[in-house]
Amino acid sequence: MMNLFGNEQGKAIINICPTKFIFKQNSGNVDEIVDFFHLADGTKQFLTTAEPGECVMNINNNVTAIKFEVMEYEKQFVFT
Repeated sequence: MMNLFGNEQGKAIINICPTKFIFKQNSGNVDEIVDFFHLADGTKQFLTTAEPGECVMNINNNVTAIKFEVMEYEKQFVFT
């Protein structure tokens, strides 16, 4: 994601997407991401400690934390 933040064209691409999924970030990048998306301070902690499958979903500036779980029948496609 940080490659997109490096220039105005990248930021424009992110801004035109109505739905964004933000997965775990390292502590060096999380401040810029929280600022760019205007996220609450608590989101910073979540994004640095998220487990696999956990993320922040932003749809038209409505933000919520979600967790994706692999169903038993999907494992053959996910864990190959």
